[in-house]
Amino acid sequence: MATFAYSARDSSGKILQGKIEASSKELARGKLDRRRLKVLALKAYGSGEQGDDESTPILGSFIVRDAKGDIQISFAKQKPSSKDRIIFTKQFSTMLNSGVPLIQALQILTQQQENRGFRKNLRQISQAVENGSSLSQALRALPEIFDTLYVSMTEAGEVSGQLDVILLKLVGFLEKSDKIKSQVKSAMSYPLIIVFVAMSVVAGLLSFVVPVFAAQFAESDRKLPAITQFVVDSSDQFSKNWWIFALGLTLLVFAVRAGLKTPRGAFYFDKCILKSPVLGILLQKVAIGRFCSTLSIMLVSGVNLLSALSICATSSGNKVLEQFIMGVRSSLEKGSNLSTPLSEGKLFPKMVTAMIAVGEATGNLDSMLNKVSEFYDEEVDIAVKGLLSMIEPIMIVLIGGIVGFIVIAMYLPIFEMAG
Repeated sequence: MATFAYSARDSSGKILQGKIEASSKELARGKLDRRRLKVLALKAYGSGEQGDDESTPILGSFIVRDAKGDIQISFAKQKPSSKDRIIFTKQFSTMLNSGVPLIQALQILTQQQENRGFRKNLRQISQAVENGSSLSQALRALPEIFDTLYVSMTEAGEVSGQLDVILLKLVGFLEKSDKIKSQVKSAMSYPLIIVFVAMSVVAGLLSFVVPVFAAQFAESDRKLPAITQFVVDSSDQFSKNWWIFALGLTLLVFAVRAGLKTPRGAFYFDKCILKSPVLGILLQKVAIGRFCSTLSIMLVSGVNLLSALSICATSSGNKVLEQFIMGVRSSLEKGSNLSTPLSEGKLFPKMVTAMIAVGEATGNLDSMLNKVSEFYDEEVDIAVKGLLSMIEPIMIVLIGGIVGFIVIAMYLPIFEMAG
């Protein structure tokens, strides 16, 4: 006899959780059926199965309500990567296009998923669909994995009967977004690494090199030049109070991260970044390209313009752009067209608003948005390469200048004594 943990709904709609003993999973499900309980999830304890997480208890679960009843989804701690999600979506689309039934496709993809956390979530999604839920409703229960854009496109595919086609379009969008995200991370992480190296070099010089020179200068009993005295005093303060500097830097990092988690802090941070001379231009191009790409694919999938704008705002990743798009949406509700409120702001160039106006006039807005997106994808590639090529010499000059300043400050008294 094996022990099974179950989650089920009784005739009154109440969710029950408990344990039951049976020689197999099918017999356990049969016992629950005879109790007039509708099984939502069934997990085996002590089954000895390897490479699966069936023996894990039903913990951290939450209930999502829809018109057909309650769906229980428990969130796994091992969050899938963007690559895992892209591969799943591509394989799912291919299987549906080949005629594989929805539930069977989910079961197959669940079995071959290597990420244990993602496999657990896919299994629960499959069970929810088996119990009568729609796929989009089951996906909506996992916002940490499937965002609003993903769920909305899935829902549009279910309504139109072209789920495989829309999922394939979604794969292209996810791959493009992942590529742009990697480029932006590369452009932003490179200077941070250089700054960290520069700070480490300066800390090493102040801690180990400068004190050796300072001891020699003290023996000569000569008045030091101003820059030398400044470097020696800085070295002395850093050697005595290095933990204060380290603690202050750590607190600053935590304070910035905490501030960015607040809506107001995130808004002002995005606003400052967009106004920066070089990085701001890059992020503006990324934001425009992502907006046009997202809106295009939503319109092609059959989502109405107002809903698509709401999704574009929440998935933009920039609070300034999100606020602006919601303002554009409000203008559309009052009877305006799309291009007019876009042209009134400073985020969208006139070329973009002009092409959108042409798309509205000709009835090919989705096609025109896709062309704008492709143009800005190329612009982002060029901007990232230009930014990286510009950052490298600037950082080299910066590090060289700091190290050179310290070296000159240390050798200046030696040159004076030699003279």
